[in-house]
Amino acid sequence: MRAHGFLRWSEKYFKTDMVYVAKGGFWISFGQATSSVLSLLLIIAFANLLPKETYGTYRYILSLAGVLNIFALTGMNSAVARAVAAGNEGVLKASVRYQFKWNLLMLAAFWVLGGYYFINGDFLFATSFLILSIFVPSTLALNTYGAYLEGKKQFKIASISSIVSTFIYTIGVLIAILLSGEVVWLIAAYAITTFASTLFFYIFTVRKFPPPAATTTGETLTYGRKLTFIGLIAPIASQIDKIILAHFWGPAQLAVYSLAIAVPDRATSFIKNLVGLGFPKFATKMPGEINTMFYKRIFQGVSLGALAALAYVLVAPYVFQYLLPQYLDSVLYSQMLAVGLIFAMPNRYVSLLLVSQKFSRLIFINNLIQSAVKILLYVVLGIWGGVLGLVIAYVLHSFIGMLVNMAIWRKNSSV
Repeated sequence: MRAHGFLRWSEKYFKTDMVYVAKGGFWISFGQATSSVLSLLLIIAFANLLPKETYGTYRYILSLAGVLNIFALTGMNSAVARAVAAGNEGVLKASVRYQFKWNLLMLAAFWVLGGYYFINGDFLFATSFLILSIFVPSTLALNTYGAYLEGKKQFKIASISSIVSTFIYTIGVLIAILLSGEVVWLIAAYAITTFASTLFFYIFTVRKFPPPAATTTGETLTYGRKLTFIGLIAPIASQIDKIILAHFWGPAQLAVYSLAIAVPDRATSFIKNLVGLGFPKFATKMPGEINTMFYKRIFQGVSLGALAALAYVLVAPYVFQYLLPQYLDSVLYSQMLAVGLIFAMPNRYVSLLLVSQKFSRLIFINNLIQSAVKILLYVVLGIWGGVLGLVIAYVLHSFIGMLVNMAIWRKNSSV
């Protein structure tokens, strides 16, 4: 009861429902922390049991596969989360069926890419893309269960499913590392375990929280398509750094970069999930209400990000010295990448505001600017400086992204 009273008391300073934040935030934090520990164990295994070239090639193949997300409805999850938060829970099954049909484009893209490598005699890449084509399109459709749980504010179930899924993936890939260590078996372990866990939790979700019969799904499906088209080049922007590095500097350098960004990346994901806690609330507010707290939220986000960045800079040398001794050349890069944490919370906050208010035109403009800047920075600085160039590009993009986000929201939210 004392904790409840303290949270209610603190609301006059944070200007939000702190009991809601504490309940949801606990499960999000617990799920993210547990998943991060499991991921760290897997990273340690990659770093100590595999050659840099093998790990780099594995990451390179997954990056090329990630680009093919341009053929999937990547915006559907945000649309479903918004619809469910507004009370339209019947959209889940309809959106998944629609994604299965749409993702046939991705299936064809995998076959074309695999065929290209097969014709050129690269059977490792050809086989890898064939394996991924069997599982990835279905996985991307079924994972909408997470957006459904988010919209229903079922953060506990969502966190547990994330932990179990990460555990299954970690065990599967560890087995592949120990038994073979070959790239193709690592790819197979990744594809099969992620699909199996996603399928299980989709079935579990629709049985535990049966969505009602869909009444109106057209608006959600249309909005999901809009968000996908708006973010069409985002999959390319999200993978361009790894592709540039592997192509121009080799898979070993990609391994160094991947280990350097591993912890900052997971910390950023944690921050994004924590900010996502407020998404169901954003969807019920008008822009004018949001603007009364806008700059305070930005300041809070920057402050928390700065504390997180400082903490990581201090502990990073010990993490690499004792857990990743073969990658000590990644330490400085990792510390520099942590600067991006300062801008992670404000960037996620504004992005969710735009989605929650269905500002499709603004989202399109924002994504276009952000992706263009990101690709330009990564291509120019990545080719020029390798890992160091990409690290500089990452931090610059994070900072520029925050400024662009704030300018776009403030200029248009009061219109």
